[in-house]
Amino acid sequence: MHRSRLIGILICLGTIWLGSCGQNGNEVDDLVVQKAFEANRIAGGQLYDNKCASCHGGLMAKAPRLASLKMLSEEAIVSSLQTGVMKGIGAMLSAEQHQQIAFYITAQREPVSSIISGKCDGPQTNDLHHSVSSVTDWGMGLENTRFLENPEIRVNNVDQLKLSWVFAFPNASRARAQPTVVGNTLFTADQHGTIYALDRWTGCIRWTFKADAEVRSAITIGFDQNGTANRLYFSDFDAYVYALDLNSRELLWKVRADDHPVATVTGSLSLYGDRLFVPVSSLEIVSALDTAYQCCTFRGSVVALKVADGTTVWKTHTISETPKPQGANKIGVPIIAPSGAPVWSRPTIDTARQVLYVGTGENYSRPTSFGSDAILALSLENGNIQWSRQAIPEDAWNGACSIPNHPNCPDNTGPDADFGAPPMLIKFGEKELLIAGQKSGMVFALDPDNEGDVVWQKLVGRGGIMGGVHWGMAADGNVIYIPINDNGKYQLHPDKPRSPGVHALHASNGEILWSALEEDRCGDVDWTCGPGISGAITATSELVFAGALDGLLKAYDVRTGKELWAYDTNRTFEAVNDVPAYGGAIDSDGPILTENQLFITSGYAKFNEKAGNVLLAFELQE
Repeated sequence: MHRSRLIGILICLGTIWLGSCGQNGNEVDDLVVQKAFEANRIAGGQLYDNKCASCHGGLMAKAPRLASLKMLSEEAIVSSLQTGVMKGIGAMLSAEQHQQIAFYITAQREPVSSIISGKCDGPQTNDLHHSVSSVTDWGMGLENTRFLENPEIRVNNVDQLKLSWVFAFPNASRARAQPTVVGNTLFTADQHGTIYALDRWTGCIRWTFKADAEVRSAITIGFDQNGTANRLYFSDFDAYVYALDLNSRELLWKVRADDHPVATVTGSLSLYGDRLFVPVSSLEIVSALDTAYQCCTFRGSVVALKVADGTTVWKTHTISETPKPQGANKIGVPIIAPSGAPVWSRPTIDTARQVLYVGTGENYSRPTSFGSDAILALSLENGNIQWSRQAIPEDAWNGACSIPNHPNCPDNTGPDADFGAPPMLIKFGEKELLIAGQKSGMVFALDPDNEGDVVWQKLVGRGGIMGGVHWGMAADGNVIYIPINDNGKYQLHPDKPRSPGVHALHASNGEILWSALEEDRCGDVDWTCGPGISGAITATSELVFAGALDGLLKAYDVRTGKELWAYDTNRTFEAVNDVPAYGGAIDSDGPILTENQLFITSGYAKFNEKAGNVLLAFELQE
């Protein structure tokens, strides 16, 4: 929304009484506009100071800072308050106040265009045929091993990777939807819900589709019986799941995976056979910041949908019992429990055992449950829980715990040790193991044939609220690759030295084969910086690729951990779509490789990390 239009709307809403408004809200005297501007800036500033400043000023570790918020458009901020991550707080405010806050945050910069530019010129060849170079989902296979067999990028030529093109997401402060690729087309999404089909060689826009809310996960590609891509499946921040026809580019169906008011889907979807498996988490950890909020009523779930029409086949909660009143907190507000145990990441599919595996997060309130901080095995057929392996019992945490003495923070809080990364099903020799990495810094090898018995466990990182293992590991069978962040508060193992970087473990016993430890390169910056690897990593038979919170992207030799190539993404770029482009922290999703190309997003405004808005394409160049 252009600022002059916003001013007109605010005036018409009654912020400044004029008696009547012009037809388009722009026909106002310059002096009146100036007064309106100042009045709304002051009103928005007061609201921001009262409702937002404490968390976004550093009190809440997971909240982006004001400098990052200023990079967003007015529409994006209002959307966040009404339908996005902040809708729990936004529900306490009026629509006019939403607009005033957005106006205040963005008042110090020039308006950013919302017009989509960079569309491809002329007729485009539509190649959507499945091949060995296709990357069709987040985990690069049903087992979530993030391993690619035979890309052209190898040890002897990785140093020839050069930046080929840059695409910038408009009005964005983060870029976290991992791309997928088939044929000559790359699919990705932005924080405003726009799905992009890009030419993988040039970055020009073939077409777009607008979802209703932010899309945080990778776009899952479906195929017809001839091996041609015919559908896209994805979810949005409001817990809706979409099926999009690639031929007509029209929506086939859209269903909400969970009816909880603040349910969301952040993990990517798993497609197997005629079913789509959906992980469900929630924003109730933010709702708990409201001292009047009765915390908490959400419980995580996995939902199986029919790909044909989105019909629910089954739904299984991670907590079997319905939350109920459990007394009151210290200011008399009812406590509701057990709650939480969200599923943040993509389900892992075990076709041989006809089971899917998910990792869960912490409880939001007490008493806690057996389904939190656990690996669960569910029947693919009916969703029945086959077994559960809990790593840390009694873990209760929500966003209120970031505020000292907040009444909604559970007693004996934390340690917020989610299984945020999906488990990996790996095979070495005749043996199969389920590898689970936790934010505690612990890596577990579980036996899928014996109800998840622990075969071995290895403490790799110090652990903490941001990991430990945060988003995604990789494996090539005999060796598993573990990214460690070791940044942030609430270290579970403070006596262990910090171990940020990538670690190679032998699958048979967890022995550390090598560690590529990263040193602090941040210097004096005003954002949360560090050398830790929080985002997912990707492995090939020769290389491991990983991006750090300071924006550095690296390639390591899988045999030794030696650094073979690096690129600093924390800089400005010229984008092919003529949008201001800047990289920042690399977090959440990881790099993908296809043939002689590598793709990675850069920029992540959460946790006070460095904001950014780019998708970077690298290509081997002699």
